[in-house]
Amino acid sequence: MNPQEIMAQFAGIQAGGAAMLGGSLGGSLGDAQELQKALTANMTGATDVAGLTGGAALGVQSLDTAMKTVVQEEEHFVLFKKLQQSNATNVVDEYTRQNSIGGVLGGSTNGQMGTVRSAQGEYSREIGLVKFLMTLRQVGYVLNIGKNLAEPMAVEERNGALQLLTDAEYLLFNGNAAASPTQYDGIFTQIDAAIAAGKCGSDHVIDMAGTALTTVEPFTKLQAAIQDYGNWGRITETFMPTTVQTDLNMGLDPAFRWSAQPNSPMTIGGHVEGIRLTEGVLKTNVDTFLHHGEFPMSKPIEVTWPATATANAALKPASVTIVASADDTASMFTAARAGNYYYAVAGIGGNGEGLSAVVLSSQTAVAAGKKAVLTITQSSGTLETGYAIYRSRQDGTNAVTDFRLVKVIARTSGATTTFTDINRDVPGTVSVPCLNMNPASDAIGWRQFQPMTKIPLPFGIGGVPVNSWFQFLFGYLRVTKPKHHGYIKNILPVNSVWRPHSTV
Repeated sequence: MNPQEIMAQFAGIQAGGAAMLGGSLGGSLGDAQELQKALTANMTGATDVAGLTGGAALGVQSLDTAMKTVVQEEEHFVLFKKLQQSNATNVVDEYTRQNSIGGVLGGSTNGQMGTVRSAQGEYSREIGLVKFLMTLRQVGYVLNIGKNLAEPMAVEERNGALQLLTDAEYLLFNGNAAASPTQYDGIFTQIDAAIAAGKCGSDHVIDMAGTALTTVEPFTKLQAAIQDYGNWGRITETFMPTTVQTDLNMGLDPAFRWSAQPNSPMTIGGHVEGIRLTEGVLKTNVDTFLHHGEFPMSKPIEVTWPATATANAALKPASVTIVASADDTASMFTAARAGNYYYAVAGIGGNGEGLSAVVLSSQTAVAAGKKAVLTITQSSGTLETGYAIYRSRQDGTNAVTDFRLVKVIARTSGATTTFTDINRDVPGTVSVPCLNMNPASDAIGWRQFQPMTKIPLPFGIGGVPVNSWFQFLFGYLRVTKPKHHGYIKNILPVNSVWRPHSTV
């Protein structure tokens, strides 16, 4: 009830109900203006509504019905929105990939009466597994009928949709089904797997070795590899965090800059909308879901979500030991990057539970040209399906805040899992995917089993007066032409706060 309604009731009482009240109406109560002032004014300027007394306690507070949010919106799901979307017909989604037209170069030449040689296209049967993103949302009955700030159920429905899209966007880049089977494989995992299987060359990954991305050269190298004989692709879109975009803005030669505005001046410091390459323009996109030094999932989970780390205590590995005595010709531990390091390892749940707290190693001296071999002993319950491996700064500390992610790996069979660090995956750096998203190429897309779905549940689940429902999103990232994609790795933005090495 608002102050005006209260005043109208009091006015009616004063006009016709004085006898019923024994003629006691009078003084300040009879003064409507004074009463309204007493009901609506907060003379002390107090902000704690629980401490208001007298007329101020009856006053309606200045509640804003519009909720102000500082959370992710649809505009932040950049890659998800750009991907071609199609329908999967089954949770086991099969398709055929053609890898060649058959024959060898020059193999169709022949004499006038020679025997015609046969040839056949090369095909492979591919399988994609739909993965299931789910959330349970609940709103208390009393909260829903109160409607003080907003429509609670509508807000929670939107929150549920945003949670599912947040996970979908993150997994598009970083999903790893081997380490966590409920995830689908992201673009980095799929490119790495294609290289390991010989389906595309190692030149589809360009290594910045812990330096900033400010020139066109890494993009031209990647484009040259992707459009080469046998690949026949071209990169059209690249995705990067703001820090990398800023470095490009400040460093890229104006000769290689592209703008959608025909006569826009190309100057150092201006936004780089696209990069001119031999085969067209590579458009840039800022995406906040890529790992970097300050990204939440680049740090041990107890730094950002300590409650999750505690809940997943059963996934924590028993121990991790390091041996760094062996030489490796591929080692990137140069003289400038040799030093003392700590390692930390967290267990990963197989059903989407997340990560455990980390188990720490002792300090290990890694000399130039050496490799650090980690031996991870599984948890007592052997519930984890993978491990997240972190490393400290060069000559840094073993404080949990001083670690950044090196790599996510699957747990192998047996009591221990090994991982070899040759500094090819530099912690605290960024990987930037460069993709062929030309619709005619159909080289990558989002396969969805059904539209995002809400399923209401019976009221009062668990004996609590709540409205409950499930929200679902079923799908996966399908990379039909891995030869058309690549990425630039180990990028260290100029202004990175956490730096893996003392010098570049």
